[in-house]
Amino acid sequence: MPWTKALCPDGQTKTFDECLACRDRCLDQEVCEALFENERNWQAEEHTGDHISATALLGCLRSTYLERIIDYAQPPQSGWWSLRGKLIHKLVERPDMDNPYLRRSEMRLFARLNGLQLSGQLDNYQLRFLEQGVLKDFKSIGDNGLQYIIHDGAKEDHVWQTNIYAWLARQNGYRVDAIEIAYMSLMQVVNTGTRAVLTEYLMSPPSATGKRKRMIGPPRLVKRYPSGKKKWDCTYQIPPVPIYPDQQVIDFMAPRLMILHAAFSDAIMPLVAENEVRKWKCEGYCAVRAHCEAHEESMGRKLVIPS
Repeated sequence: MPWTKALCPDGQTKTFDECLACRDRCLDQEVCEALFENERNWQAEEHTGDHISATALLGCLRSTYLERIIDYAQPPQSGWWSLRGKLIHKLVERPDMDNPYLRRSEMRLFARLNGLQLSGQLDNYQLRFLEQGVLKDFKSIGDNGLQYIIHDGAKEDHVWQTNIYAWLARQNGYRVDAIEIAYMSLMQVVNTGTRAVLTEYLMSPPSATGKRKRMIGPPRLVKRYPSGKKKWDCTYQIPPVPIYPDQQVIDFMAPRLMILHAAFSDAIMPLVAENEVRKWKCEGYCAVRAHCEAHEESMGRKLVIPS
């Protein structure tokens, strides 16, 4: 049951076929065809129903639940990030290989926690020269988002997601000595635990303080502009992804796993997300907000979005 209708700019809802037949296009037709096909294929996989994966434990559990049990409409543009990620994954996927190292791509693993099954699909796992197990995850990201990765390292949700993958790997006999996340935009690739260059446009050279505290060496002046601004190439050391011990990962997963299990098995609605998640999720990034608000109203409450 999920994304089955397109939400038009004027507020109309249309089936996918009606959207494709529309002559007053808001998004390229071939792109829409690919988006809708991707959605149908995705829903045919194990992400539907009561299946609980590592990604299902992240973010807003209520939206995860609602998106599984109801049909909803959203603008076609909202599906682009998912398709973009799939396209980029196809570029970097490599066939499984053995000696001198073991490498596995798109490896789905399963494990049980407190009697409940959890799964996760690892983008890439390498046992390099049989000495170091490296779990690697690929993320697509907008160009503007790369600066935050370069300054601060991996997003918190991605740190937890990859640590759940690491836990699953260990439960299945794969050692994990390092976790790497490759953030890929259409302009640049940035890997955690490595160095990356960020271009900045400023009058004076930036200094290695505040958000730029991980800058390495002096900025390199690339170009001067008539306005007085200058183009600087700054090199940063991106923090590695921390590896959490099993118990820390279990403490994170267990309550979320129980909440989703109760939702799917007994129709117990998950609570609204934490304040930090609601700040960005509810406004413009939630396709099932109306259903969430309706539930809150039925309980005599109002959905509050922190400012």
